[in-house]
Amino acid sequence: MKETGVKDRILDTASRLFYEQGYHVTGINQIIEEADIARASLYHHFISKTELLLAYLDRSHEAWFRELEDFMRPVEGARERVLALFDHRIMRQSRPNWKGCNFNKIAAENSGDEQVLERVKRHKGRFRTYIRTLVSEAPHKRVLDDEQLADMIFLLLEGATVAGAMFRSYEETEKAKKIVESFL
Repeated sequence: MKETGVKDRILDTASRLFYEQGYHVTGINQIIEEADIARASLYHHFISKTELLLAYLDRSHEAWFRELEDFMRPVEGARERVLALFDHRIMRQSRPNWKGCNFNKIAAENSGDEQVLERVKRHKGRFRTYIRTLVSEAPHKRVLDDEQLADMIFLLLEGATVAGAMFRSYEETEKAKKIVESFL
């Protein structure tokens, strides 16, 4: 069995379990059993459960932004690109078994591990910067400056994501999109 195949299987299994049931509820024994690997294989690739969590967050971060870039690629026009951020969220929230943002979920479970918090901050910071870039290119009513509008959009998207996870609906994201449309 290839080394990368085992590592990917461990990470795939842990990723699914961390997202579906949470980090703290997911035990190492469950990961080993569901990945169908030996305990030594897990610890050969990840020296601790925290290291596995960090790999999950790193992988999720890169995959999330790859998906966002792919989604945004065909969208033309600065205004349309800002609004497409909400369509991207709605698309994600429409997926079967969507349970919210994995970064928000991990942050809520984090008991003070600075490495974990740094990964969450990096992800959210990169998204906020992405939004600021789009806003700086989009014409909008100058009620707010670019940074304020970008922050408002970020906070609306984050709030709508949390509400969407609670209510199992993307209706709040649609409402947030309408609010932002009134500023563009």
